[in-house]
Amino acid sequence: MTETDTVATAEQTNGKSDSKPSELESSIIRQLEYYFGDSNLYRDKFLQEQISKDEGWVPVKTLLTFKRLQALSEDEKVIVAAIEKSDEGLIEVSEDKTKLRRHPERPLPEQNEETRKEIMSRTVYVKGFPLDSDMNSLIEFFKDFDKVVNIVMRKYHDKTSKEYKFKGSVFATFATKDQADAFLKLEKVELKEVALIRKWQEVYNEEKREERNAHKKKKEAAKEEEEKDKIDLPKGAIIGLDGFDPEATREIIRDALADVIGTNTIAFIEFEKGQTSGFVRFNEEGCAKGIVEKMDDGKIKINDKEIKVRVLEGEEEEEYLKEQINNIRERRQAFNNRHKGRKGRFGDKNKDKGKKRKADDALENDGEQQVKK
Repeated sequence: MTETDTVATAEQTNGKSDSKPSELESSIIRQLEYYFGDSNLYRDKFLQEQISKDEGWVPVKTLLTFKRLQALSEDEKVIVAAIEKSDEGLIEVSEDKTKLRRHPERPLPEQNEETRKEIMSRTVYVKGFPLDSDMNSLIEFFKDFDKVVNIVMRKYHDKTSKEYKFKGSVFATFATKDQADAFLKLEKVELKEVALIRKWQEVYNEEKREERNAHKKKKEAAKEEEEKDKIDLPKGAIIGLDGFDPEATREIIRDALADVIGTNTIAFIEFEKGQTSGFVRFNEEGCAKGIVEKMDDGKIKINDKEIKVRVLEGEEEEEYLKEQINNIRERRQAFNNRHKGRKGRFGDKNKDKGKKRKADDALENDGEQQVKK
């Protein structure tokens, strides 16, 4: 059986024996009734296997292999004597006092949505317990409230220590909804002078759903914004040109390329008058090699001068694309900063429409200076 940090906590006051159970016996009763209780039994594969062997009977010595019960007592007679003092009628003792079973007249409820909702309707979320709390200290705390029958310690997996650690909060299930309601209506519930947060589990679950939905929407909005700002430039679409004379311009370069490939594929020409080299980026991925192959021995004549043409590849291409993307981002940001918060007055609206349209066109073209066509 796998021990969990969930335990039944029903406090017993009378039983089949004439004497009142001692503190130890009450703890044994609580633990046994947890093992055979609704919340544990339907999911405890080991105990289900034991129950299937002998008409529901489980040897006390088998139950004593469970750590929580073993920690209370290892004496079979002490275990049996304790459960005989329970007035819940949940557990039956065999005639030879060596076996226990869930009473046949108390069959396990069918586990369905209706049962789940019924249990939740009497379960309370309580937060504010010390992080070093254990189940025994929680049981001791809830003994003062009538009547908590189950406690679930909420834990998280700590990646550093690779252990499950207590969150400081629990789900406490009461025997009835009225008892849970009475607990919530108490003006204040404190532990070591710290006021505990209390709310219905259903309310807590709804708050967490809303919190998750808000986080999801925020994440999706951030992703949409990221996609909006994402800049993808085609690879294998850049050529370098070397050997210009001082009179060369972007327009002259464009016209020379147009004679070989046309102008529709040109995205951007990076060149300023007076420079001896420049770059041309095309729209179509992988087109640069085909463009250079159309030229005579990788050369093109511009202003009656032969210009060497090469395809940017490998690390040189990666660095160039990275630089271009950064430049585009900077231009976009500068544009946004200039226009952020501008609110044209009524009389200026029509006057500014043309300017706005041109500005929008500039952004659609990556904020780059385009070659005249």
